[in-house]
Amino acid sequence: MRPTSNEQAWKPAPRKHASQDPTLRTTEHAGRWSASPKYPASELTHRPSSDRLLKRPSEQPHERRASEEPPTGNMSQRMRAAARYEQLAKDAAASDRLIAPQTASDRELLRRRLRSGQLISPANGLYAPADQWRALDPRSRALKLIRSLAALHDSWTFRSHSAALLWDLDVPYPLLMPIRVIAQSRPTRDGSTRTRRLSPRDRIVPVGGIRATSFWTTVYESLTEAPFDLGLAVADSALRLSGMNSRTAWDAMYEEAARRHKLPRVRFILQHADPKSENGGESRVRAFLIMNGYQIPELQVELPNPIESGGTFRVDYLWMLADGSIVIGEFDGKAKYQDENYLQGGSALDAIIQERQRESRLTLLGYPVLRFTFDDLTHPARLRRLLDTAGIPRDENAAAHIRQKWNVLR
Repeated sequence: MRPTSNEQAWKPAPRKHASQDPTLRTTEHAGRWSASPKYPASELTHRPSSDRLLKRPSEQPHERRASEEPPTGNMSQRMRAAARYEQLAKDAAASDRLIAPQTASDRELLRRRLRSGQLISPANGLYAPADQWRALDPRSRALKLIRSLAALHDSWTFRSHSAALLWDLDVPYPLLMPIRVIAQSRPTRDGSTRTRRLSPRDRIVPVGGIRATSFWTTVYESLTEAPFDLGLAVADSALRLSGMNSRTAWDAMYEEAARRHKLPRVRFILQHADPKSENGGESRVRAFLIMNGYQIPELQVELPNPIESGGTFRVDYLWMLADGSIVIGEFDGKAKYQDENYLQGGSALDAIIQERQRESRLTLLGYPVLRFTFDDLTHPARLRRLLDTAGIPRDENAAAHIRQKWNVLR
């Protein structure tokens, strides 16, 4: 039935937007608005999709400011962690080793300090305070690492250059790493060790409480793995410590190393070894002279002190040239100005002054003095110019012959 003209057709009231009616409570939920007269306009609050009302500012969770003390539980945990770290570091220092974790929590504690830069990890699972590690020279670092690995792996045997360190031989820095061991396990992934299997011919002995190859087995293996100049430093120190000459040392080594490979190479190095060489730097300069055909000087020669009657000076190298003139050579290593054994209670400045006075006395004798450093060994062209300028004789044919012979033995 149609409505009469006097009657208005019923229509639903238009839906009002929330912005038009303050009694509508808004709820943000999938983009929909819902009305709720329960909440007046003065208490309108944005409600999240979880349908939970946010608390008023006065009811917000309390946030700790930076100046406030941490909760008691966290402070106690940090204090326990700090105490544990101090104990681990103290135990490592007492045994002159690196810090090694004992438990999973120790491992996480040390890793956190590693990430923060407080620690350094020279090998997998071993740690050291960064500032203390950087202050050590490479030889001290390698020895500390060897002691630490020996404590972790009591079945490992140290060999070659690493065993040479334990025997207190002169091991040039380039040979210190990786650590050489005899073990059944594979080398560590971080490259800190180089492993081989045990041989029936290996002689194992304790050295300072650490398993290592015997003295001459160690020297033999080190010479098979080292280039000529670095191997000569090891061989010189082996003769010096054993009190043997090249021939007797070869006999002792051959008895232990018979039927092993690279024996001619080892014998070649031993033939040029000299126990008078006092350190690895002097040995490496002499190796340069040998390989480049220069006249080989006399070592550790005593000369009279022109100022003090009866006094003498001992020089590292002395060349007596064909015309009767003399040239003196001295090797300057850092140990002369840093090692306590050289300083003898004095300072580095005292050592420098004493060395300058010594050189001035030598020049009074009328002999030129050549000074060699490790930096010279890394610049062979410069070292040749120094020797040629000083008039040191050189035989090109002899140099070519000895280099050819070495290349066959490599």
